Amino acid sequence: MTEAVTAPRPAREPIIFRAISHVVWDSGRVPTVHIEAKPDHLLRLAKQRDPVGAVAEMIWNALDAEASLVSVDLEVNELDGVESVRVSDNGHGMPNASCANYFGGLGGSWKTTAKVSPELKRGLHGRSGQGRLRAFALGEQVRWVTVAKAADGRIERTVISGAVDRPADFDISEPEYVREPSGTRVEASVPADFVTRLTQDDTAQQLASTFAPFLAANLEVRIVYQGTVLDPATVWTDMAEYPVPWPDADGHPEPVLRVIEWPKDVGRVLALCDANGVVLDELSPGIQAPGYHFTAYLLWDGFVERRDDLPLAEMDEIGPLLALARETLRAHVKRRDQERRARLIQEWKSEGVYPYSEEPAEPAQAVEREMFDEVATRISRRLPGVTQSKKTTLRLLREIISRDPSGLYPVLDELFRLPQSEQEELKRILQRTSLSEVIKATGQVSDRLDFLAALKRLVFEPEISRTVKERSELHKILESETWIFGDAYALMVSDQSLDAVLVRHLKELGRELEDGRLNPVRREDGRTGVVDLLLGRAHRGSAGREHLVVELKAPKVKIGQAEVAQIKSYAEAIVSDPQFRDARVAWDFWVVSTEMADIVRRDASAPNRPPGCIAEWEGGVRIWARTWSEIIDDCEERLHFYREHLNHDPAAEHAVEYLQRVHGELVTESIAAN
Repeated sequence: MTEAVTAPRPAREPIIFRAISHVVWDSGRVPTVHIEAKPDHLLRLAKQRDPVGAVAEMIWNALDAEASLVSVDLEVNELDGVESVRVSDNGHGMPNASCANYFGGLGGSWKTTAKVSPELKRGLHGRSGQGRLRAFALGEQVRWVTVAKAADGRIERTVISGAVDRPADFDISEPEYVREPSGTRVEASVPADFVTRLTQDDTAQQLASTFAPFLAANLEVRIVYQGTVLDPATVWTDMAEYPVPWPDADGHPEPVLRVIEWPKDVGRVLALCDANGVVLDELSPGIQAPGYHFTAYLLWDGFVERRDDLPLAEMDEIGPLLALARETLRAHVKRRDQERRARLIQEWKSEGVYPYSEEPAEPAQAVEREMFDEVATRISRRLPGVTQSKKTTLRLLREIISRDPSGLYPVLDELFRLPQSEQEELKRILQRTSLSEVIKATGQVSDRLDFLAALKRLVFEPEISRTVKERSELHKILESETWIFGDAYALMVSDQSLDAVLVRHLKELGRELEDGRLNPVRREDGRTGVVDLLLGRAHRGSAGREHLVVELKAPKVKIGQAEVAQIKSYAEAIVSDPQFRDARVAWDFWVVSTEMADIVRRDASAPNRPPGCIAEWEGGVRIWARTWSEIIDDCEERLHFYREHLNHDPAAEHAVEYLQRVHGELVTESIAAN
């Protein structure tokens, strides 16, 4: 049975504390500490919407008082409502003579200068002298029952009371001498509005997250929440530590980054701690990692000396240390993400839903696979649960990535309605040049190689070439494959008159028609010429341009005198018409087919001209006779480097598949069959 003796009350006068609080004596001779601050300001400091934070603050106060056991108990009614909250500890308590000082001010806490606890030399968490106000987030009526050793060596018990309707006033009882262990018990009744949050399933986990580094460094300390000992090792999914080399450690041991991962979201922070894991301040971790739950603790005793400046640490001399810690954290998250992706992909392979059956044989396939793995694992939590649906979705992702990775984002957004954080992360992935642009480029090269294989069949294989129609088939296919005449050319006019060529020519140069009227362009014999293709390109770094007129002939038609005369008549019509004249434009005229007559070949191989050039006129005009074999050879030479590195050898079925996929409406059954 506890023995208690009421001590005689010494005569006292009201005491003034730093001009912001004072002690008054009521009629019952119980002193009241009054804080000279507005109640609404004090309640803002109480953070009444955060009862979990309030419990954490009470626990930190107990640990600062060198407690080795802290217990949090809730009284819950039959409707799961919280009736009261009690936080008990076996710390050194508060002597009666110090209570007025502890409760009477907003700042100036003894912890600010002490830095460490008096006996165990623990790093101290509290420093602002505002912690007791947080108790109002637990209940409207709060009592502190504290037992401590007085200056004369006797053990005394003191009761401090406060109410939310009088947040500036705390009543302090007279000391009662007792024979019982030291410690403090915080009792909150008349529950606050948000206190039921303490009964949520993840509350213990949140507290475990907060106190994990401290508990790991102080094995003798136990924190018990509703009868359950908080043990971070039982709730974290992974824990890793990394040294953070810091040349300006000021004689302190090297900082250490401790990363603890959780199965649920407990709120990401980068906590600044002393070497024993006491959290002194919290910052944003500064990294993006959707679906990844962690708390990072940067442990370094140098923070203790700078604790008052930690809120501005980003701009302080320790800013580079924080940058190093975040870089270390990013590397950790990247490693863990790679491990998670590998596990997921192995699971998909075991389920038979992974859309790749073999390892990539070409660099392009490896790049595509890398992007698929990254995107698919990012959205893995949103994939259908049914195996067949999951398989279909993953197959769809593969097809889009292999063809047009830039078009993937709107598809995923439509399918999954991603939250904002995941949308931003996905956009970042899809905009990375190292992946999406490489996939697009390698896919384009592979398509071009397939088209060249298809073109060879169209113009060289007798059973196909003799049936290919120049205007309705070959011409239409080449309209969308103008790269074959040169990578920089763009289509300007297709299958239109010389008049249309003039209009487009003037438009490209930004010129207007003289007198606003178009004078018809005619060939020498007075006929209207129809140009198969007009291509154009600008000279890089100058105002000059090149225009290329291409006259296509069916593969079965040999380039002879008549064909050369036709292309020269187009050239003459353009050169002789003053409406076309512009010193900034050079003109090339090509007539193209599978073969050419000997007389034309002699002109095309003249020693004083480039191969294929059969005439050169003043004003930068050249006329060419080209065979498909020459054009295809030129293209393959340009693509040779990519072909070797892509290890792409287009088979006949690839060529036909390309024609049907890209030019399906133009490919007749006879072409596809052959």
